[in-house]
Amino acid sequence: MESPAKRLWPVCAAIGMPLLLIALNSTPIGPDFVFVMIGIPVLLGIWAFLSIWALVISIRRIRRREWSPALASAVLPLVVLGSGMQFLGFIHFCNYGGDVMHFMARRSSYLEKIRAIPPDGKPRLLVFNRGGMVWASRGYVYDENDEVVHAEFLRSASWKARADQTELSCGYFAEPFPGNFSFTKHWYIASFNC
Repeated sequence: MESPAKRLWPVCAAIGMPLLLIALNSTPIGPDFVFVMIGIPVLLGIWAFLSIWALVISIRRIRRREWSPALASAVLPLVVLGSGMQFLGFIHFCNYGGDVMHFMARRSSYLEKIRAIPPDGKPRLLVFNRGGMVWASRGYVYDENDEVVHAEFLRSASWKARADQTELSCGYFAEPFPGNFSFTKHWYIASFNC
């Protein structure tokens, strides 16, 4: 009789690798050049190798008419195949999940920096850059006017002047945090082109 751990390892690997990538992306190494260019491909290569091994095991179990264990072994190859077919979406999902986790862990320190700025009557606009490559980085935008997601022609001149003093001047893509929560009001996850 096969132990449950031995029978269900493909299911654990199917769930575990995306969770590992999200967890690693939430740490300071998440936007690091070496991690992005070497670490992620190595982890995904290991995941692909494990899925091939799970497929072999699944085929063997099908031949022996062990349907339930065969299905458990087939989960990993199917998840890897689906992730591979939507590769950029899968990577974006893991990056986005890591960014959300990192923000939740660091939110109080970001709020302290916002509160440290003396009010001057103007809506505050701050950028918290997590870092990244020379040509691109990721981070968060706190925008009390919420103009960061508006089309260029809808942004006010005063907002543009404040944005020109930040990474937003390089070009960016910003999106609101998932859900409609009061603790993420005015906060955006952003990718900067510098």
